Amino acid sequence: MRTEQTAAEAGPTAALPRECSLKTVDALLADIRRRPIVQPESLSLHDAAAYTGYSEQQFSEFAKRGVAPKSVLFSRNARRFKRSDINAWYAAGGPSPYSFRGDPGAVRR
Repeated sequence: MRTEQTAAEAGPTAALPRECSLKTVDALLADIRRRPIVQPESLSLHDAAAYTGYSEQQFSEFAKRGVAPKSVLFSRNARRFKRSDINAWYAAGGPSPYSFRGDPGAVRR
């Protein structure tokens, strides 16, 4: 019958895998911390909605009504927004839920 042994009773070879894995994790974390955080300048509709705190449906409605920031339409379903345009739009207060193109709350294109 086999009994459970602690790391001290098993000897130095039992502690070796644990020590090795801890060093590996520390090295990986140090590497991740050194890398700069890269944020893309071009955001999809989903990313832009998450970035501003609106739901994807609300942000899509803003784009349809023409009160969202300027965007580029790549295909029928692929729209991209520049992060700088979103920041300017959001800093200006964003749209009123009831604003339409041409209203004072709308962003001019």
